[in-house]
Amino acid sequence: MYSQKEIKNAIIKSFIEKDPKYFIPFLLSENVLVDYWNKTKFYEVLKSEMLKLEMKDGFKEIKFEKQDWGYYDDYTQLNIYDNYHLNPRFSILFKDEDEKLYLEFNPF
Repeated sequence: MYSQKEIKNAIIKSFIEKDPKYFIPFLLSENVLVDYWNKTKFYEVLKSEMLKLEMKDGFKEIKFEKQDWGYYDDYTQLNIYDNYHLNPRFSILFKDEDEKLYLEFNPF
């Protein structure tokens, strides 16, 4: 079983290296839950987003940020920024609860 920190670092590494397969063993871990149809469908969407992501002028920063939308308030958002756009190029939501890590895509 992977720690929550290892799982978060794995998804970041997957994005930076554009290697979604690297994240598969972490996603399949029993302490990772997805708020999606199933882990296979979650991976398909994640892979698609990773591979089509264009980072204009390279990565600027990757930040974990709390969002105050009134929706998914108990989640932390991982935002990936490039050196050109003001808004994140990709976001994924994390929720740490006990020994479990929940993953979700931004609802809009």
